[in-house]
Amino acid sequence: MSKAKDLLNLTGRLKLEDKAALLREQFQDKPDFTISDAASVLQEKQSTLYWTLHKLTQGGYISRTGQGLHSFQNRGAESIQPILSTLASRILNVLGETGHDFFISGLDILMVFMDHVPETYPVLLFTGKSDADEVADILSKNKIDVVPYTNIKDYSAIRRMSSVGELVLLIPTQEFAYAANGLATLEKAFVDLYYEVSRRDYPLSIQELVRIYLNMRRRMSLNTNRMVKIASRRNIQQDIRYIVEHDAITDAAMEFVNNLRKRTE
Repeated sequence: MSKAKDLLNLTGRLKLEDKAALLREQFQDKPDFTISDAASVLQEKQSTLYWTLHKLTQGGYISRTGQGLHSFQNRGAESIQPILSTLASRILNVLGETGHDFFISGLDILMVFMDHVPETYPVLLFTGKSDADEVADILSKNKIDVVPYTNIKDYSAIRRMSSVGELVLLIPTQEFAYAANGLATLEKAFVDLYYEVSRRDYPLSIQELVRIYLNMRRRMSLNTNRMVKIASRRNIQQDIRYIVEHDAITDAAMEFVNNLRKRTE
């Protein structure tokens, strides 16, 4: 009998690290374990079990990998490598030698989570505000079509352009905290893509964006606090908070909000 289980039998109570050890014995080699799985091992009442899993996640003992799913396997963002499009790779090579501040975001970073990768799409390229004109000139000289972000009211116009998949959307920014080596972090890429899809009609369906998000949750430990913080820089923190906390929102609350919207429209 394990030391942790011995202690459970003797005292009926375990320290947090002992609970982690007991769960690890059963589930360390499995991709995920459910709340019911944990309950069968720890034999705690539901409210205590939820608290235990929350504290184990906060303490870094386990990772939350989906709704009601946890894992001992390392699913850190650093283990997931982006799959860049040919155009994004060209941009990275061209600008990487210039010394300008820039990063690629959106679909190029998140493509690894897609079930159906689009053949073409505009690349989201962020650069320093003072560098934007020079970066656009460098890309143009390398025969890469650039559309300044300020020239776009929404994507309906560029959807009609035959070269839409070869376009670079140049977005000026002063925020480089969530990017490294010319690439946005996964959380930053999702927030940027959500903004473009939900606010500016970027050519990607909401359904596909939902699939990306679910695949991210299944394959890695999303830093949801970081996502909300990133979203606050774009003034969409309410949206992102609602998304990352959706499984904690009751049906009654959702129904209340829907009715509230109807009455205030």
